[in-house]
Amino acid sequence: MGYVLKIMPKAIEDVRKGFDYYNGKQKGLGKRFASVVKNTFAQIKKMPFSASLTYGDTRYKVIAKFPYIVLYRIRGNIIFIARVFNTYQQPVYES
Repeated sequence: MGYVLKIMPKAIEDVRKGFDYYNGKQKGLGKRFASVVKNTFAQIKKMPFSASLTYGDTRYKVIAKFPYIVLYRIRGNIIFIARVFNTYQQPVYES
């Protein structure tokens, strides 16, 4: 079954904030962050059930080299990317 990624607005905002933060720390680091996030999305799309379950049917995938996780749910052949969460922040749970 082929899966389709649907990236929710909060997840897009999370990636933008991470990109801006890392670019402020070091030139080019934001671009590297975005590239690693993109690769993580590709891994999720390829093997969506390989990530751990966290709350109910929400799964999380750790992003390599950065303190972030991707929170997502699977509905049929659609993978909804809910958040790209900085693990240093206080969690915000949304239904």
